[in-house]
Amino acid sequence: MRILATFSLACLLGVDAETGLAQSSGIIFRDITKQSGLHKPLAGIMGHGAAVGDFDGDGKVDIYVGGFCDRPNAEYTPAKGPVHNYLFRNLGNGKFAVVDQPVVSYFGRTSGAVFADLRNSGNLDLYAANNTKGKTNKTGEPQRSAQIRYSQLFKNDKGKFTDVTESSGACPKTLRTARNIGVFDYDGDGLLDLFVVEDRFIAKPNCRLFRNLGDMKFKDVTREAGLPEDIHGLGLAVADLNGDGRPDFFVAHSNRLFLSQIKNGKTTYREAVELKDVLGWKPLNREDWPCGAAFADLNNDGRLDLVLTIHCTQARNRVFINDGLKNGIPQFRDVTKEVGLGDTVPIRCPHVEVQDFDNDGLPDIYTSAAWMDDKGNITPLIYRNLGVKNGLPRFAPLFPVKPAGEGSEPAGSGGKMVYFPAGPTLDFDNDGRIDLFLVNWFQGNHCRLLHNQSAKRNWLDVFVQGKKMNRMGIGAQVRIYRTGTKTLLGFQEVTTGYGYASGQVAYCHFGLNDVVAVDVEVKLPSGQRINRAKVAANQRLTIGE
Repeated sequence: MRILATFSLACLLGVDAETGLAQSSGIIFRDITKQSGLHKPLAGIMGHGAAVGDFDGDGKVDIYVGGFCDRPNAEYTPAKGPVHNYLFRNLGNGKFAVVDQPVVSYFGRTSGAVFADLRNSGNLDLYAANNTKGKTNKTGEPQRSAQIRYSQLFKNDKGKFTDVTESSGACPKTLRTARNIGVFDYDGDGLLDLFVVEDRFIAKPNCRLFRNLGDMKFKDVTREAGLPEDIHGLGLAVADLNGDGRPDFFVAHSNRLFLSQIKNGKTTYREAVELKDVLGWKPLNREDWPCGAAFADLNNDGRLDLVLTIHCTQARNRVFINDGLKNGIPQFRDVTKEVGLGDTVPIRCPHVEVQDFDNDGLPDIYTSAAWMDDKGNITPLIYRNLGVKNGLPRFAPLFPVKPAGEGSEPAGSGGKMVYFPAGPTLDFDNDGRIDLFLVNWFQGNHCRLLHNQSAKRNWLDVFVQGKKMNRMGIGAQVRIYRTGTKTLLGFQEVTTGYGYASGQVAYCHFGLNDVVAVDVEVKLPSGQRINRAKVAANQRLTIGE
């Protein structure tokens, strides 16, 4: 197995000793965790899930963090014991403040979270997935109650949360080992449904599809929608791959792709068994788990490709290019080695997203692994997009990837490798550059807010606000073109809850490099297209249905 490769020094990233900035050709982050107000409350948290979103409607992205609270007190040092979940309000000056709402600040085993407007009210509700034991062997608190807490659903009324778990129908006691939460309108009725991924670490795992009935009421329609009752997984990616206006989804770990089909106005799903050989996984050992998944157009051909990252100390991450539809089936092809991700990463890579971190117009691949130097500085594992050649994108990591146990790190490396279970991207200061929030699990490290301070290039954020469709615009597809032409500059679908254990802001961020204006086309799930010509760069654009 080939593990180590040599990469061009132009793509390497280092840490400036004076400024503490992680630097590369085009991508620069600064760790501002302590000054932001996030460090002290989260010190010692055994963090596993996070959601970002504007829960109070003030135009700034807030943060929710959850962790596992059932371990012995000593495992949470420097805290005196388990650290509960936290909700933070973005104050808009680079700082965050703890929100005093005990209902969401509980002790549990929170393995994922997402903000979503489930009532089309303009308020982001909160679903927190809990990996419950179902029973407890603990006698002390809060460990005892943490083990038996099931998933939670909270209704948001103008920034105040209310627990509607018991009455919602979306958190049944039969749903135990919940992980990722998919948010999409599977039946096209304008209400966002929930697909909760359950892991395989119980006797009979079963991911669940909950149909939104309105007023925070849900019905389990897994069987009704044609989904088998033996799906297990960790991460999730959702997008309309077959072009029928309904969401399709890929469940990572079992590596199963489900495609929508509409008959007599009713949506059901069928598994794309034709892709089992392509997407299938042969594990190296019992802990070699496909985990994070994301759909993104990597080579700018107007089709959504698939990136899959692996929860293993020999992470063989994968990239699948979408060659188009054949008999209604997207033809994915494994191009991992050709595009530059063929080297095994010697650390777990749970979460994944595709974002243009340097706004050069080329989407980069980020996974929640990182290098940590002897001063504690963190450099995230980002594969920078170098451009497209012969129809395929080319990527290079910010440091050479070095296998564990082979002596000292190579010259120019960032130190030892560490990982974070969750790590949603966000633009917390609305400057058009994508920042990172990394959720820490381990002693000797801590959660990180990394501020993107890359050189300023042009950008555009596109939000879609639905009227007949869901208000968040989830499922809308956004294309940007060079003005006055059909030269495609970028293609994305509005989504959230993808990757692993993370919830993101539902919008499309495009880096534009030196382009000052673009034409924008939004395709709604209904098939309606909305066009805007000569849209100026460097703005947050909302397009209403």
